[in-house]
Amino acid sequence: MNKKKIWDQIITDLQVAISKTEMATWFSATALLELNKNLAVIKVPNKFISTWLSDNYVDQIQNAFTKNLKYLPEIHFIYNGSKTAKTTKDSIYSLLNQDLTFKNFVMAPCNRFAFSSASNVADKPADHYNPLYLFSNLSSGKTHLMNAIGNQVVNHNPLTTVIYVPLTQIASDFSLASKNRNVGAFRKKYKKGDFFLLDDIHLIEGKKKLQQELISIFNYYYQSKKQIVMAGNLLPGQIGNILPELRSRLEWGLLSELKVPDNKTRMKIIKKNSRKENLHMPDDVAFFLANATDDVKTLSKYMVSLIAHRSLSNNEINISTVKSMIRNKRSYRINVKGIQKLTADHFNISLTDLLSNKKTLKFSYPRHTAMYLCRELTGLSFKEIAKNFGNKDHSTIIYAVKKIERDKNTNKSVMEDINKLQTLLS
Repeated sequence: MNKKKIWDQIITDLQVAISKTEMATWFSATALLELNKNLAVIKVPNKFISTWLSDNYVDQIQNAFTKNLKYLPEIHFIYNGSKTAKTTKDSIYSLLNQDLTFKNFVMAPCNRFAFSSASNVADKPADHYNPLYLFSNLSSGKTHLMNAIGNQVVNHNPLTTVIYVPLTQIASDFSLASKNRNVGAFRKKYKKGDFFLLDDIHLIEGKKKLQQELISIFNYYYQSKKQIVMAGNLLPGQIGNILPELRSRLEWGLLSELKVPDNKTRMKIIKKNSRKENLHMPDDVAFFLANATDDVKTLSKYMVSLIAHRSLSNNEINISTVKSMIRNKRSYRINVKGIQKLTADHFNISLTDLLSNKKTLKFSYPRHTAMYLCRELTGLSFKEIAKNFGNKDHSTIIYAVKKIERDKNTNKSVMEDINKLQTLLS
């Protein structure tokens, strides 16, 4: 069966679970360019669609290949201007995202130490930080730094062999190798690199046989004085059902945390990505997006959707566009804590200052505004709202609500603040 017929069958299978609109939007101009047991190279029209398919449809595509061909290839998307996929024997290295570099990583206090550690590893592999273990509770840039390390190493020395692989991929490879009684080939494949980058290590929980293989792989790289970098959502000691020998190895080197980026950092990420893609991003839309999620990966998906929207429709991007794009928008922080955080961000003060007893206008006005919005949007009683503002007396809430109600009818700037915050929260 030739590649066109195979891809036509894959598309037919995908149509069972994916709507006609989605298929027309994301798959109508795709083609299968290269295929073997290790790699499927799929041509797409542009980077936006490449990113969207990578984030949302890889599992379904791989399942369709497995159903029709009985093997599970890695999926690689290319488009005009992208670098050509690696050859068959190098297909394991094609997973590096060449758009994720140190240059386009937004550094901030929440991630400065991790950024510095990753840069040091890329410049001086296996010197001081081996292994390097990156961790954060949410998607806060771990994968970006992992790819940035790999890309910088390859750019400095193209002959360096960098293996970057997510845990799900190495687990799939091991499962297939075990089934085919060819674990030796699996070991050879993963022990021929100069750099070993393993993402989502927390998913190793309970996979005892794979854990044993990882110990062997770890020992090879460490004893050969080659760099190991791992990233996960948990500290090694927090990963359940893991072999003590593996846990201790994960803790040998440097543990580096990426904290959740604050609103200011998320705004920088949005603005930087917008400029890179020549996307006009109004300040109110950037502010809304920055407050829609703390998760950088989710934020990136929203950005890809907006870029695709612009590419496909060429319409102006506004808050209405973003709201229609984000599903379940009513779950967006319509509660006291969400209102408090959004208000503090809007007025550029800390949440601590918002909840304090400071009397200066810089702090009292945002505090009164937040109290007013809580009363308007949550339906809580004055006593319940007061409890959420540091156990203040309920009369304080009554005073704030009346004051903002009065001032918004006489002060244009107060009305604008209220309208903007209500729009962002609705």
